Amino acid sequence: MSDNNKKIAYAVLSCDPYSDIWDVYGAMFERFWPDCPFDHFLVSHKKSYEKHGFRSFLIGEDISWSHGLLVLLDYLESKGYEYAMVAFDDFLICQKVNTEKIMNAIDMFISENGQCLRFDPIKTARCYKHNEFYGKMGVKVPYRVVLGFTLWNIKVLKQITIEGESAWQFEKNATERSFDFKDFYCTKEREFHWINLINKRKLDVAEYNRLLEFIPDAKFNREQVYVKGERMKTFFLEFFMKYCPVKWQYTIYKKLTKPINI
Repeated sequence: MSDNNKKIAYAVLSCDPYSDIWDVYGAMFERFWPDCPFDHFLVSHKKSYEKHGFRSFLIGEDISWSHGLLVLLDYLESKGYEYAMVAFDDFLICQKVNTEKIMNAIDMFISENGQCLRFDPIKTARCYKHNEFYGKMGVKVPYRVVLGFTLWNIKVLKQITIEGESAWQFEKNATERSFDFKDFYCTKEREFHWINLINKRKLDVAEYNRLLEFIPDAKFNREQVYVKGERMKTFFLEFFMKYCPVKWQYTIYKKLTKPINI
């Protein structure tokens, strides 16, 4: 077992209105990553969750999404963690996780004093060759900052997080704030496979049907929605940006997407 395991906390970011999906998240996590070597926390506001090996961390009052993240990061630092692997509650792991492969990448990342390591190839830009485990992301590229299944140096994540942002605002606005940090990496292959169960607080029908293959009795009292249009929009944007020259990518991305203000 790597000594680095003790430096890392796995944190599932959630909120009380999503408590209806915690049991299926925990069941899928335990099924497909039973040998997760990190302490794992489920982060919410006032409702606790202590199943499937998760510890509960309660933020308290829902001031803003980014406020809750900063409260969590301060807590993890106070407990001696140096890195946080961040995940979202509606991204349910659905394939066996290769822990040995992930730890090999993490050990290298920590030895190089890396700042951010996402376990999913960046789709809108080239990733420069770096070592056998991961490549290096360019600086001015769209979607440079994402949270799902990403390992962060806690001090770096705190520096690019500001009060008053939603998760969606953070991922877009923090990309620009990350340009001062150079050691951002991504793996060459997707190391986590997931079911994206919820879309804008609604149950994604296609993803829900995928979940039923694993948990046939899973039921949720949520409005259901089909998100084909959103998927097509994302597909075309990623395809276009992938083949756009790197030096123009971020400029064009900002023109094609709506600005997000706090």
